[in-house]
This record gives sequence, structure tokens and C-alpha cells, in this order.
Amino acid sequence: KQWYQRRVAITAGETKEIPDKPSIVVCGDTFNIPANKDLTVGPGLVFRNNAITCTKPGVIKSNEKSVWIDRNNRRYVPVLEERVVGIIIGRVMDEYRIDIGGAHVAMMSSIAFEGATQRNKPELKPGNVVFARVIAANKDVEPELACVNKKGKANGLQVLEGGHIIQCSLGLCRKLRQHKSPLTQPLLNHFKSFELCVGMNGRIWVRSDTNKHTVAISIYLKQCEHLSVSDAVMSLRHTVKALG
Repeated sequence: KQWYQRRVAITAGETKEIPDKPSIVVCGDTFNIPANKDLTVGPGLVFRNNAITCTKPGVIKSNEKSVWIDRNNRRYVPVLEERVVGIIIGRVMDEYRIDIGGAHVAMMSSIAFEGATQRNKPELKPGNVVFARVIAANKDVEPELACVNKKGKANGLQVLEGGHIIQCSLGLCRKLRQHKSPLTQPLLNHFKSFELCVGMNGRIWVRSDTNKHTVAISIYLKQCEHLSVSDAVMSLRHTVKALG
């Protein structure tokens, strides 16, 4: 209790610069707002009293356009513009109810697809999988999804046919969605044809030219949770050899 009181007292009086390298932070840490820079605040941070305040513990990371807290949440919290892998669980009038692994079921209009109209639109059934964009996220209302970008184009957002879904940590999904992620290069070296849709909600959709390759890729991605890249690659070679 004494340590907590000292920590609160110190934090309340300190406002630091946003670190250039990933750094551990706790709730209540505050950072200066960079001057002459349009910065987007991501999950775990809020603007408060002319400063950026941490609302969740974790590792603070930043780039030229945004700053956020990287942490492995137990449950996905929808964030605006994030891509998610959702499973259709029902339909109400002209809206689909979609499970995205969050506290609330997401909703998506039946015409939220490129070129869709009331007369020409996909007919989805419970169990169908979609790769969609979060277009509304508020703690007081259900999140809303769409399979088009801001310009009305699909741009990779679609109904996913076949394949296999992997449940993993949110941290692994963030690593896989990084530009030139080191986790995806071994897959490019071992397989000629495969597809990955990585949702920020802890789900990865995998499809390959054969079921054996789909299984091998799925095992590799699950092992990336706990093994180093080199160990996971070695295991991937053994898996491919065992599956023939």
C-alpha cells in the first residue's frame, strides 16, 4: 500500500516524453503531446489534461502516426478501423450478428459488401466466416463491421470460404500483421501457395492448396506463441516431413 501511494504521487507529478523504444508502463503514467505532430492515440491510452495518460499496464509503442499500449488482453476490445475475423451466428432483419470474440456481439449490414444492393447481396448463414473492418466501436453500443474500406472497396475484406481458423493471443496477431513480419518469411520459404487472414481479435484464418499444408501452417503459427522463430521453423520442417 505504501509503495502504491508513492507510485501514485510520483506519477501524478511527472509528464515524460513518449519513448522512442518500447518501454514498460503502468496505469497513470503520463506523456507530453508531441508538438506539430498529428498523433493518433490507440488502445490503453487517452488524452487527459493536455497529456497522454495510460489507462492499462503494458508496453508502450509508437510510430510516426500513432502511439499505443501493447498487451495480451484476455478478451478482445474492438478498436475503430481494425481488421477482425468474425463468425456469423445469426441474422436480425437486414443485419448479421457476428461473433468477434469480444464482450458483445458485432452487427453488420447485409449490404456492407462491395457492389452489394438490396437485390444483389451475399446470403450468409450461421457458421460462415468474414474478414471485416470495425467501423463503429463504443463501450455503450454493439460494435459494427463492414466488408469494405472507406472508399467502398473490398480491398481484401470478404467472405472466407473453406480454410481453418486458429485461436491465438492478440500479441501474436499484432506480430503477424507487422510489415515484413519475421514470422511469415519461413512460410514463404516452405509453401508455394497459401492464404492468411490475420484478425486483431485473436483469430487467424488459414487456407492452402492441400489439407496437409493447412495443418502444418496451423501448427507452426500455434508454436510461434511459445517458441522462438528458429525453434518454430525447425518444428515446421519436422511437421512437413512427417505429413509427407
